[in-house]
Amino acid sequence: MKNKKLILKIVSLILTLTTVFASVTCTFAAAPDAGTAEGTPEEAPEMTVAEEVVAIARAQAGYYESNVNKFTSWYYGYDTDAYWCCIFVSWCAGQAGAIGTAVPKRASCDSMRKWFDDRGQYYPADSGYVPVKGDIAFLNTAGDGTDDIHHVEIVTEDGFITRRGVKYIKAIGGNTSNINYEGSEYVQEKTRPVSSSRAVIVGYCHPDYEKSEGLMGLLWTMFDLASPDFVRFLYSKVLSVLAIIEGGGNSSATDEPVVEDPTVPVQ
Repeated sequence: MKNKKLILKIVSLILTLTTVFASVTCTFAAAPDAGTAEGTPEEAPEMTVAEEVVAIARAQAGYYESNVNKFTSWYYGYDTDAYWCCIFVSWCAGQAGAIGTAVPKRASCDSMRKWFDDRGQYYPADSGYVPVKGDIAFLNTAGDGTDDIHHVEIVTEDGFITRRGVKYIKAIGGNTSNINYEGSEYVQEKTRPVSSSRAVIVGYCHPDYEKSEGLMGLLWTMFDLASPDFVRFLYSKVLSVLAIIEGGGNSSATDEPVVEDPTVPVQ
């Protein structure tokens, strides 16, 4: 009889504990989940590749160095003196995992433009195309009215800025002057005129950044980051030969001062 009572007590205790456990579990299950509207704020959505390229470029704003710098060393695999506005664009794309897929690795503006043109991704400035963040802008910094390309930058804002009837874009580039147009070894974000009498925008390229996502983008990035210096050196020489074949043998030129509308703030 005593054993029977003991068994009943044990069974009762087990049932009680089970009921309490189930009640606590249901309470936690009913609580607002982290990241929902009723709980903690959700994490900000991940940046697109285009936004990442712009963020990487902006993080370099104010960088000052001669034509022997971390960007030219990244491109050539060793310290070398070279114009680097185009290399800077390639470097930013490389840091975002977009090199070789959405943006070519080039030191020549003409060669880079041709790469996009061959893929139907190049738009002359007078084509009516409206640039978006992450696009690549090609500039004639001589302001001589020709479509000669001297400089290349990354578009940092969608669309145009209009002041006193003049259209501008906002872009960031390397191997350019500072905001006071002193020197030419800076990374700076500026407004660039499009529709003025001294228009400098020759055209735009719209990279297919979606190609940088997934396995292909990862493989290209790993190859570029993991390659020994001598491999990158040989690769840069191959690219130089390709640039000559493509008709863009001259490296990008140093950015020359261009008169801009002083009513448009430069950030």
